[in-house]
Amino acid sequence: MFGPMSRPLFRIVQRHIGLFAALLVFPCGVYLHAQAPIVEEPNYTPTLTFDVATIRPAPPPDANFHVSVSSPPLSSRFEATNLPIKALLQIAYGFDAPVVGAPDWVADTFYNIQARSDEAADARLAKLTNNEVRLEKRNAIRVLLAERLGLKTHLETRNTSVYYLVVDKGGVKMQAVTPPPPPADGEAPPPPPPADVQAHGSQHGLEFVGTNASMRAISGALSSMVEAPVIDKTGLTGPYNYTLQFGREWSERDPDSWPSIFTAVQEQLGLKLEAAHESVPNLVVDHITKPTEN
Repeated sequence: MFGPMSRPLFRIVQRHIGLFAALLVFPCGVYLHAQAPIVEEPNYTPTLTFDVATIRPAPPPDANFHVSVSSPPLSSRFEATNLPIKALLQIAYGFDAPVVGAPDWVADTFYNIQARSDEAADARLAKLTNNEVRLEKRNAIRVLLAERLGLKTHLETRNTSVYYLVVDKGGVKMQAVTPPPPPADGEAPPPPPPADVQAHGSQHGLEFVGTNASMRAISGALSSMVEAPVIDKTGLTGPYNYTLQFGREWSERDPDSWPSIFTAVQEQLGLKLEAAHESVPNLVVDHITKPTEN
């Protein structure tokens, strides 16, 4: 189903779509803008649902394969093009837990999705914090998956292949972000600089550029790249700025390719990924059916 250029791009995209980030994938490159992880708020109960939603099969991927995911911050609108349901599951339930038990079509079949609520919902979103807005939108997608696909899941702790992220023997090579100076007497402290992760693709591989990234964000980004949970064992706090360049399908026969992700992490970040096994939560899919055309 995949063209020669689309498959390596999609494998990265599939596990790295930040919640409600704008994402564009082109035949010769990738652009990704990702947000910081959602913070759970035990005392906040989201209620947003979509009033109108369509889920339609997308044409089979080819050399012009592209993915887009869009949801403006103060709007209930959610739109996706060429998105597999597995990616939608990860948007709704997070990227820390591996998805297991799902049929093959969940990862292999692509859909175009359009969903929205009403103007009253948009007005309510405008009064919430950024984190509360993202909790609301996550809830709307979970309800959509349950109602339209009959999704039933549970979390189950399993012994899983993971990677420990540790400091390499040569020391950290990322740039530590200098904290802003303390405010003058009576002045409010300045807001923290925004955290951001961008990715670009080229004929050499993929380039990830992180700005003001916490170690949690860095380990989460690496998890998407190696397609396995990455557990931070560095003892670092951050934030850091970094650039990471690695080959999509690196081999010795391609001298122009950037190094493998494992070599790049050591040489460019001063960190190391060590293979291990650990009991971690897995998102187990108990039931799911293909969405009917509407």
